[in-house]
Amino acid sequence: MNIELRHHTWYATLLVPKDVREALGVVRFKRSLGTPNRRDALLKAAPFIAQWKAEIAQARGTTGAVRTEAMRWRDALKAIDDDDTRADVEGVLIDRLEAMEDKKGAKAAKEFYEIATGARTPASEYFDAWKGQIDLAEKTKDHMVKGVGLLVARFESLEGITKGAVKLWLDEMTKEGKGAASLERILSFCRNYWRYLKTYDAVPAESEPFTGVLVLSKRKKAKAGKTANMPYGAEQVVKLWTEAATRPYEGRDGDKQLADLIMLGAYSGALIEELCSLKAIEVTDKSFKIADSKTAAGIREVPIHPKLAATVKRLVKESKDGFLLSGLTLNKYGDRSNAIGKRFGRLKKAMGFSEGHTFHSMRSTVITQMENAGVSENLAADIVGHDKLRITYGLYSGGAGLKSKTDALAKVAYPF
Repeated sequence: MNIELRHHTWYATLLVPKDVREALGVVRFKRSLGTPNRRDALLKAAPFIAQWKAEIAQARGTTGAVRTEAMRWRDALKAIDDDDTRADVEGVLIDRLEAMEDKKGAKAAKEFYEIATGARTPASEYFDAWKGQIDLAEKTKDHMVKGVGLLVARFESLEGITKGAVKLWLDEMTKEGKGAASLERILSFCRNYWRYLKTYDAVPAESEPFTGVLVLSKRKKAKAGKTANMPYGAEQVVKLWTEAATRPYEGRDGDKQLADLIMLGAYSGALIEELCSLKAIEVTDKSFKIADSKTAAGIREVPIHPKLAATVKRLVKESKDGFLLSGLTLNKYGDRSNAIGKRFGRLKKAMGFSEGHTFHSMRSTVITQMENAGVSENLAADIVGHDKLRITYGLYSGGAGLKSKTDALAKVAYPF
């Protein structure tokens, strides 16, 4: 309740948690409310409690503590229905604003006041409701929430989110090391949040603060496109495999499992999660079947490259949990590739490869080699699980046979 009666006068009180007492220099906050009336005391106490809780949150380093305090002031002012009490509470608010202006500047104090009095809407006002209505895969939802979370942490109010302010925010994130692709993803999530806000008339219908703020030149766009999942050269694949097989890992001479994964990717062009989710029962002497994919084209039979046969046979024999790559753990999204994918990331970074080189780049390597060997695009698409662009083969063909795919994939070679 945070009020107590002393000598016919009510006081607002709040016990300070032990972990922040030294930082705040007080054990208990206390303030006379100047009234013997309990109802008036409850109304007058609310802004003091809000302020004290904000100070505790700030002492703990909590983000958004000032905005939360302003929202509590807003709720406290809404609950007051008589002019005298309101005048008293607003007097306390003015004292708080003066202290804030000295500490954070006039702009911050003005925005605080406008949120507290309802003239502005906190940037996080609809955030929880927006999160609740996202009906997408958990991993995608988490990325969206994280992106928009950056927005509501950066801006106190919706009114403060203007095109100019967003540009400054992007500049800040660029200095922190975020690349153009990351910024564009964040902006796309923010646009989604903004569209949601428009359905509640929380922002002007014509406002588009996230459009046209990240403009790349044609040269930069071309460069960005070329640097995504850049193919490894055949010699580079060998170096990656050799380093994985020999580099000390967890007290052992080499990460043999990672070396096996690199070999599987280099000779199949399959996605990392496809390989990590592959069950031993789906593997024969001649091929393995991808039974689960995001697209219909991704469900396919992939021939086992002659150079891969011995590795696959050994992995099937050694499997202890029914998976070709045995012993991998699931992350919270149900992916088996997460941990080993990070191991690959650390390996290629230590070897000096750029961000444009990923495990997915192995897929690019396989496709590049098949193209240079004269393999038709439709046949390559059947091997790696891409949609066919032309209607005749894309819509009516049942796909290339295993022998055709085996002959095509056999043209992929490395100097092992």
